[in-house]
Amino acid sequence: MTPAVREFLVLLDELVDAHEWPHLNREVVTVGSGDAEVLVRLPHAADDARDIELEIDDRTVTVIYEPERIEFTSRSEALHFIEMLGDGRVELKVHHGLLWTTMNSYRDGLNRPFRRTRMPWPSLRPRTEHLPFGFN
Repeated sequence: MTPAVREFLVLLDELVDAHEWPHLNREVVTVGSGDAEVLVRLPHAADDARDIELEIDDRTVTVIYEPERIEFTSRSEALHFIEMLGDGRVELKVHHGLLWTTMNSYRDGLNRPFRRTRMPWPSLRPRTEHLPFGFN
């Protein structure tokens, strides 16, 4: 584990300790390391679909809230986004269309998404799902 990754893990630990997230299963938080990166899993106590995963290396932090992935080059922005996810201030709206799946991420109840992703995932049953996140 590199010093930059270790420093980020200390900041992440301080962030988690500073918040009252009753649905974060702290006993099951896992940290696994590979050759060049560390994988951290913040599990939700009641719903596995609301777990948050982080892939951390020397340059980037990738925040994964399934099925979305956001890569940050700024560690402070990544920590701020993790805080927003933990507080339940992020919602993912997934629209499954006949040819495309569109994912819109919203924060703080705003009407405009801060991130939109389109993937060529067809669906025979068009529908829209609202996926909330957070440990509150």
